[in-house]
Amino acid sequence: MRFDVEGRWQNGDALKLAYMIKAAAARLKLDSVIIDLRRVVTPPDAQGKFLICDRLRRALTMNTRVGVVALPELVDCEAPSLDQCPDVARFDAESEALRWLDRQKVVH
Repeated sequence: MRFDVEGRWQNGDALKLAYMIKAAAARLKLDSVIIDLRRVVTPPDAQGKFLICDRLRRALTMNTRVGVVALPELVDCEAPSLDQCPDVARFDAESEALRWLDRQKVVH
């Protein structure tokens, strides 16, 4: 499943997006997701990073794998993978995310 996100980022959008992804993944019975945030615009007064990785780890089941395509300064994917949480990783390009998701299928 693939989500393309664009537009101006607002507080609370990460949590909304995480639960939207959770609902879609459950409905379609999928465990691999790519989120493309390359067209997200940060408001000029925004501080900090878009907390999508944290919100995904809290919202999704542990067997879910998410490749986030975004600039490193935009998202919070530096946190290590935790037990009982979904695998979430940041990539510069969609092709990298797809390769990672394919490799993860073989390992699981």
